[in-house]
Amino acid sequence: MRIILLFLFLTILSCSDNKTDYDQYNEWDQKAMLEFKDKDYEKALANFEKAIDLKPKEDVSIYFYATASALHAKKYDKAKELLISSIHNTNASKDYFLNFNEFNSFRNEKMFTEIEKDYESHISEFYEKLEHPEIYREVDRLVELDKEYRTNGSEWKEVERIDSLNIKRLIEITKEYGWHPKGWLVLWHQRGTYGQDTYVWNFFKPYIDEQIKKGTMKKDFWVMFEEERSMRQNKEQIYGMYWNQFDDYPIKDIANVDKRRAEFGVPPLWYMEKVYGIALPAEYKKL
Repeated sequence: MRIILLFLFLTILSCSDNKTDYDQYNEWDQKAMLEFKDKDYEKALANFEKAIDLKPKEDVSIYFYATASALHAKKYDKAKELLISSIHNTNASKDYFLNFNEFNSFRNEKMFTEIEKDYESHISEFYEKLEHPEIYREVDRLVELDKEYRTNGSEWKEVERIDSLNIKRLIEITKEYGWHPKGWLVLWHQRGTYGQDTYVWNFFKPYIDEQIKKGTMKKDFWVMFEEERSMRQNKEQIYGMYWNQFDDYPIKDIANVDKRRAEFGVPPLWYMEKVYGIALPAEYKKL
């Protein structure tokens, strides 16, 4: 049965009409992840590279899995090229580079020592490519401030004050320079009022909806916000995004959860089990 579902999933990915670039990107990425888990590293590498070529600045993880695929396929020059490109194009953090589990079997390769030694110069190249590096750094500071006040023992009123200042500045930045992906965390900490008539959502909801419509942002942007609101208001999940809370927050109409996920380019739950090892709800296993 699961083999049939896999075939249907890949067929749907390949045959969807009116694909955006993000739809195509997701298709190649998801195919590649399944192939990687099946240890078909040559095919995985090919599909990862297609996705990277389409959107080279989108996601560091796809570069790292592509690198791991190349390493398994003994294509060491390609692996090094991909790893360096991940830093130049996505600002891959050094911590992520040092702790990515799929690299562990290959860390004795010379390329890892060389790249680690030159990491700061590679990061510098990333910043040199930016049109507005000062804005990128400012959003980084907003995120750092957000994290700092949540971890340094500050009173909640002070956290709320920082959140308010951060979101106001993020609105200003977005109006002038467009959406900055790292700003997601700042917006996420406004989720308690998601859907309400506030200056935050009166700006961001129509703005991001329009970007999604244009195909410049992913369709799944609001999925976590909708999920969080459903859990808060109805004590149930719509999409099954909180994998470790299926018992406390069961998935409504679980027979159709994968259809709802597919509407926004989110892979089915069985895919998440295969790729990431999540424990599936008992009700889902019976389907």
